[in-house]
Amino acid sequence: MSIRPYIVWILPVLALAAGAAMLVRAEPRAPKPPTALPPSSSILCEGRVSTHPGADVVLSAEYGGLLRDLPVHELDEVKAGQVLARLDDREQAASLASAEAHVRELDAELRFLELEQRRQKQLVADGAVGQRAFDEADSKLRLTQARREAAQAQTGQLRAALSKLTLRAPFGGRVVERIANPGELLPAGGRLLRLADLNRLRIEAEVDEYDLSRLRLGSEVAIEAEGTAWRGTGRIEEIPDGLSQRRLKALDPSRPTDIRVALVKVSLTPKAPLKLGQRVELRIQAN
Repeated sequence: MSIRPYIVWILPVLALAAGAAMLVRAEPRAPKPPTALPPSSSILCEGRVSTHPGADVVLSAEYGGLLRDLPVHELDEVKAGQVLARLDDREQAASLASAEAHVRELDAELRFLELEQRRQKQLVADGAVGQRAFDEADSKLRLTQARREAAQAQTGQLRAALSKLTLRAPFGGRVVERIANPGELLPAGGRLLRLADLNRLRIEAEVDEYDLSRLRLGSEVAIEAEGTAWRGTGRIEEIPDGLSQRRLKALDPSRPTDIRVALVKVSLTPKAPLKLGQRVELRIQAN
């Protein structure tokens, strides 16, 4: 059987197949997407040693005056309620004594007016005097009672002001800074000293915002202190809801400085040989 009749159909088909093959070879292949690198198992950051809220305070004089006594020095250990400073209180003490004497004077006057009121009441009942005499005695009694209440309130105010001229330790801790000295004339709000409870230390770690999703409460943290051989561990105890500007200058100059950070709170073993404000490096276990 002759194949010539089929050549007319076979040749165009072969030509089309060859052209399609050339087009396929000519089309560039799409590059493979880069393989995503797995995130690091830890987060590196810096932080500073701080205290829990309320464990680091600066004591100030609420009222201005002459600083008469400051019996503590830096590094002194103090107990809660211990006297830390006394301002000159002679003027306030004299005012309080005068106010208390005025209250005693009004007490004596009240005792007389109470007797007079009862006497006038009896005289009215006997018909010896009119109602007006009783009303006058009663009015004097009530007016003196009001004056006594005002004097008593003033005495309370002076007593409270006098007590604020003696400053006591709000908690037990260490005097980490003595700011004023006896003999200085302090303005209202003048700073006296800084008190900290070094048994309640923790770390404020500055974690970059893009690492926040990898943090979990309770995650383990390795801590290294600059300039010391000390190594310690801690755990994340607080992750804030807000961000802030970086406070610590990055040790690596190649790192961007405009990244916002979260001040993550990390627990610290008591008695750790660290100083308030000391810079530390942290390696946080990522999740």
